Amino acid sequence: MADPHAQTGQDFSYWRTRPRAPLPGTRLGPVSALGPEGTKEFVFGVGPSAFRMFVVYCEGRINGYLNLCPHYSSPLNIEDDKFLSPDGDALMCRRHFALFRIEDGMCFSGACVGKALDRIPVTLRDGEIEITG
Repeated sequence: MADPHAQTGQDFSYWRTRPRAPLPGTRLGPVSALGPEGTKEFVFGVGPSAFRMFVVYCEGRINGYLNLCPHYSSPLNIEDDKFLSPDGDALMCRRHFALFRIEDGMCFSGACVGKALDRIPVTLRDGEIEITG
């Protein structure tokens, strides 16, 4: 499958330009700390300029995304660590109900169809979630 970010001209390193972005190599914690949905938000800093990201662990794969809806530049979640649609098959912006594919962050329903969430590269290392380069 072609990378949707290449189609949209999205820069994979955009997240690193955001204020308070964590450095590659930052350990986020154990995968066992993810919420019941297999998702968790991580916040670096405080206030409106805090860096917000989340991870989703599904079907043995872990993906990280900037917690910023491409439609209105607001966080996807309203409740802590709640990022999945009611059926659990997609990521959902709780403010505008846009739906995004879990595996690549591409919006397939809602106000931002054809745009994608900004990915943050993460991996599992010895059961710990780590931001990679």
